[in-house]
Amino acid sequence: MHPLRTTPSTGSGGPRRFPLRTLLLMILALVVFARLWWITHRPHPPRAVSGPTLPHAPIPVHPLTPENKP
Repeated sequence: MHPLRTTPSTGSGGPRRFPLRTLLLMILALVVFARLWWITHRPHPPRAVSGPTLPHAPIPVHPLTPENKP
């Protein structure tokens, strides 16, 4: 008499640990993670600097006097 089997055999000796769809989704998640990591962590090329930059001119301020109040 044979003992009762509680898990189906796949023919290779033992039960499958993960279904194929789960393995494919895990691989896809790893590929997407690697792609996003590469995009956000790659070094940027140095920007060309043509020389020292001058600050912008100050904005003119006119104080309010009693004759030019709105």
